[in-house]
Amino acid sequence: MRSRLPLILLWLLFAVWLLGSVAFVVDSAQRGIVPIDFLAYQRAAEAISKNQSPYATAGESREIFRSFHRLESELQAAQALGEGRDVLREFATRPQQPGPYVYPPTLALLINQFNLDGVAFTAVIMASVLGFVLIWFRATGAHPGWLLLVIGSRDLSATLLGGNVELLLLFTTLAAGRLLWDHRLIWATPFIAFIVLIKPFYALFFVAFLLLQAVQPRGTEQENPKALMVAAGILLLLLTAELYRWGPDLRAEALAFYLNAGDAMWTALPLAEQSPLSAWNRTPLQGLINLGMAATGAQVTALGLWVLFLGVSLWLARYATLNFPLAFGLAMTLLYWGRPAGYGFNYLELVVSIVVWPSLVRWQRLAVLVLMAGIMGSRWWALVETLRGENLSLLTMQTVAWPWETWLVLPFFWLLLLWAMMHSGGSVQGPAGSREAQMAFRASAVTQ
Repeated sequence: MRSRLPLILLWLLFAVWLLGSVAFVVDSAQRGIVPIDFLAYQRAAEAISKNQSPYATAGESREIFRSFHRLESELQAAQALGEGRDVLREFATRPQQPGPYVYPPTLALLINQFNLDGVAFTAVIMASVLGFVLIWFRATGAHPGWLLLVIGSRDLSATLLGGNVELLLLFTTLAAGRLLWDHRLIWATPFIAFIVLIKPFYALFFVAFLLLQAVQPRGTEQENPKALMVAAGILLLLLTAELYRWGPDLRAEALAFYLNAGDAMWTALPLAEQSPLSAWNRTPLQGLINLGMAATGAQVTALGLWVLFLGVSLWLARYATLNFPLAFGLAMTLLYWGRPAGYGFNYLELVVSIVVWPSLVRWQRLAVLVLMAGIMGSRWWALVETLRGENLSLLTMQTVAWPWETWLVLPFFWLLLLWAMMHSGGSVQGPAGSREAQMAFRASAVTQ
């Protein structure tokens, strides 16, 4: 019993962290404060209920993004006079201003349909975090000590307390990935449809994941072409049915928005007016724009970089037998590398650390732990600087001039996963997910 007590305490600590997050949101709701990301979804849902467009005009969207830059400029000017904290407290008294709604109508329609408020939506996200952790720890057999990378994640805390749908999508992505790995394509299709109807760029994950599965060496179990066609047909049917449910007005409004989305984003502003979003956004697309590249050229270049990273991953995967955690980690990293916008690397430290752990020797493990602690600690320090009224770094210590998380951290995580893949030796769980191989992975992840 004594040997199990630390494990139980770790799970209890995780539960306290989750419940404490919800308690914080409940307390905020009683003071009239809505999770800021959910507020954007809620306003879009209210607009739809009034037969109005959920989307702001391009000019209105740019003005919202300019307002964030003005907040940053005000804080910087006040900090120079030693009044940063006073101005920050004054910011808290202003009406909440979320970013504009930039998703397909499905998310707003679901919020309307289920009559969700900020607290209920946060509860759904909390359940998603719990679901992700349970599935991931079951798949890897990881020690509960790794829960500290969840509890200590500034990215996860900010996403959860902000009421962002991202954590729900990552949970459903993990569930869909597990089903795909087990060759249950038809069961995975509803999850995939749900995900891409909320954030279409998540298709990058599934493209990478399925291709990693497809290039496995001969002798590993491959997908049945007939099953692939049936699953693709079901997916198309689900997407078509949801588009029909939108109705003609919402379809027209969504199409008009996405055809002109480039004009409605902060990247349409002069570079000097894009901060703090241009620092928070940790994607190669933003990094290229920060270098002075035009938005259109940056999009093409960022897509090319994603194809390059995917191609290298697939080429190396031809000579290694992947396990589910490794394939998921690679596809997840490629998603973060290819997405157009992202203010955090949710779960990535957890996923990468657990996957690479068995392939590292003792000093390498210590180095990885120190690195992860430093990266995660830097994000908490960004919050401390903001609370002290020094700047609006808030989420990350990277700057517009030096987006180090984009160009160093994310590629390094990818290289770590490639290292793990090339050192797996085919000795862990293969594509068919044999029980014996899975137990080997779990044993190495726990005991080594």
